[in-house]
Amino acid sequence: MDYVSLAIVLMTILAIIFAPLERGLIALAGVVVLAVLSENYTFVDAFKAVDWNVIMILIGMWTLSGYLSKSRVPEYLVYLAVERSASYGQLLLTITLMAAFVTMFVDNVLVILLFGGLAVETARKLRQNPLIAAMIVGLAANYMGTALLLGDLPPQMLHSVAGAEFLDFIWFRGVPGSFLLLTLSYILTLAIFYRIWFGGLRNVPLSGLNLEKPEVDRVTAACSIAGFLVFIALASIRPMLGNVPLGAISMSTAIATALTLEILRIRLNRIPSFEEVLRDMEWKVVIFYASLFSLVKGLEIGGWIGSVAATLSGYLAGPLATSYTMTYWIVASLSTVIEHDAIILTTLVTLKQAATEHGIDPWPHLWATVWSGTLGSNATIAGAPALYLSLVLAEKALGRKVVWHEWMKITIPFTIVSLIIHYVISLIIFLTMW
Repeated sequence: MDYVSLAIVLMTILAIIFAPLERGLIALAGVVVLAVLSENYTFVDAFKAVDWNVIMILIGMWTLSGYLSKSRVPEYLVYLAVERSASYGQLLLTITLMAAFVTMFVDNVLVILLFGGLAVETARKLRQNPLIAAMIVGLAANYMGTALLLGDLPPQMLHSVAGAEFLDFIWFRGVPGSFLLLTLSYILTLAIFYRIWFGGLRNVPLSGLNLEKPEVDRVTAACSIAGFLVFIALASIRPMLGNVPLGAISMSTAIATALTLEILRIRLNRIPSFEEVLRDMEWKVVIFYASLFSLVKGLEIGGWIGSVAATLSGYLAGPLATSYTMTYWIVASLSTVIEHDAIILTTLVTLKQAATEHGIDPWPHLWATVWSGTLGSNATIAGAPALYLSLVLAEKALGRKVVWHEWMKITIPFTIVSLIIHYVISLIIFLTMW
């Protein structure tokens, strides 16, 4: 067992959580230190460990999302919501639901920037609490990003590690998939918090809110939406295409869309340039995700993942209710304080190895990992860095720093309730229909 690799990875995770530095830089520094100090791990191992298929999926989807954002479609959706809402409570609920379902196709960070920013601005103009508006939009975006393959890194890691396809997130081996189960659990959770979050806002009029109708770039909007539809269609039939890597489909679709818009831009100057889209992309997040793969590989080469897998195999072979419960709540607990992408990736690799070595079907536990890791991360900004963006938007509107217990009063109850609801629903599905 390589104790050096374990110590370096643990110190890197702690630094990611507590150090006031860019997370991507810390993760990358951890990879460098690991390659220099570990006898069994090299820079070649670090490079080969990166799942470039996942990275290409991210870049392709972010490119399409960038064009959609610059077309001003999200602002137009909010404008329509304002026009059709009778009160601020109804408007905030509409924005929250839009964020929840748009994030299934668009990265949650971008969704929070768009819908969270608009929700905060709306709250500020109506003299309501922008913290509540920002956090519930952030919770929605982080929650539903795992519903489909496109929205966030955890489902893409499930595709990479275990081979989950796009349609598996809708219907999987004869049982409802992630899309249906997460949608149900989210709606039930939101219903419980409806009176707390929206009930007192039903009498707040929108008379003080004057939003100008945004001018949508129809060409950019049409091309970016067409790009998403083409990707979804190709991803759905990927096994029929000779299992072309999903990253190749994502990048090809994004490049075709970008090239089309660049050609059209010769005659239509209002179309955003490819350079603008690339400049606004979250490249530091790409570095962070790539570094996570390298760090997890260090644990694997150091023998730690194999050791944990051997320990888990006995539990996985036991009753499904017991093993599913253990996996679900351990991952959920860890994800409240540790960046959930790292926890999910490590657990997926470990479970897959344990199941392969002992001939166990890992799928209930793989789904449990992705779901509970995502939902558990909603508890803190350490578990879900996307929520940190929501907090920043709220602090900017308030003009002050928000004390930790102010936002945790919103996130902790929501996380506990959502975890319990989804656990009950998913366990019933697996026990009765699997």
